[in-house]
Amino acid sequence: MSKVDRLICHVLPKAFLMALVAEGRLVELQVVRRDTPSRVESVFLGRLERVMPDIDAAFVDIGIGRSGFLRAEDRAGCDGWPPAGAPLMVQVRNDGDGEKGPRLSMNVAVTGRYVVYHPVGAGVSFSRRIEGESERDRLRGHVEGLLEGGIVLRTAAAGAAPDVLRADAEQVMERWEQLRRQAFDVQPPADLSARIPGERDPIARLLRDHGASLEEVILDERAMARALQDEMDRLGEKIRVRWHNGPMPAFEIDDVAGQIDTALAPRIVLESGVEVLFEPGETLCAIDVDSAAAGGRQGRAPRRPIDVNLEAAPAIAQQLRLRNIAGAVVIDFVNMRSTYDRDKVQAALAEAMADDPVPTQLYGFTRLGHFELTRARRGATLAAQLEALEKGDD
Repeated sequence: MSKVDRLICHVLPKAFLMALVAEGRLVELQVVRRDTPSRVESVFLGRLERVMPDIDAAFVDIGIGRSGFLRAEDRAGCDGWPPAGAPLMVQVRNDGDGEKGPRLSMNVAVTGRYVVYHPVGAGVSFSRRIEGESERDRLRGHVEGLLEGGIVLRTAAAGAAPDVLRADAEQVMERWEQLRRQAFDVQPPADLSARIPGERDPIARLLRDHGASLEEVILDERAMARALQDEMDRLGEKIRVRWHNGPMPAFEIDDVAGQIDTALAPRIVLESGVEVLFEPGETLCAIDVDSAAAGGRQGRAPRRPIDVNLEAAPAIAQQLRLRNIAGAVVIDFVNMRSTYDRDKVQAALAEAMADDPVPTQLYGFTRLGHFELTRARRGATLAAQLEALEKGDD
């Protein structure tokens, strides 16, 4: 799949809508609330409230009105539980839900464009998408000794030059030192990330995640565009920054608005006329591939089941990520009797989902001919996020 080359940011009073685009195709739409911002990846100096020995976990006060939950397996840098009232540096892994507090970890991760630094970790590890022992050995040789702790090489590190890796490691270390200095200067509970300029900036986070391939950022808010351009100049980045002030909305670029409408519709129609129906449920999403409508387009419609399914597979992969569908997914492809054809469709689906940052497991075809997969949950679906934003604006 093609890499993200453009970020289009539509600024609303209560949210940033950030469209990640690859060669004109909408890959992902992130809804970042300004009125109720997420605390995921934020670092706090918390205070241990109480330990629950029966489940080997603890509650930690991080100063947000709800205690965070820290499991024993997320404890790092100490062998046992410290006494009540002890300060703990923790990072939010998820925001929690309702009255449930956020899940915390003491294994703080400072994420850069190419490396993730774990100050209390050890050794060098790699993204599963960095394949080949020779490339892993090359990368290991360039980063070993740069940081004291654990280092994870991100997918973007593949093929990166030594000076690029070194510069990224230096920036990550600088951010960690800022967090560490803040921890010495405050009393718990305290939000350390909030004290560091830019640490909670959603655009900065996307630049870290996609900066290796990103060519252009478009914003429809003048002050933000100017500030980002100044930052790109300071860092020597080649990413173009453009303030959009034309007569049409920013999301008319690359027909982002139209692609969002498609992602909210229960049915999409592919170029040949093949239709794909999405039926999301509470715990399972059913997807049906229907080739009946394709027969009306003579000379363009794929005739064999394998052709229909190979056309549908990348479209399904795109929609799973764009709609942020999670949990169990069952796909009813057009029936194929050949094991060889089924393997080709599974390989095509796996290739199309290779760039999805959310962990996905492909289980293959069942005896009834349905394809099963699971996709990890990372927040609400796109439809639910946009619905909540719209209700909040009422």
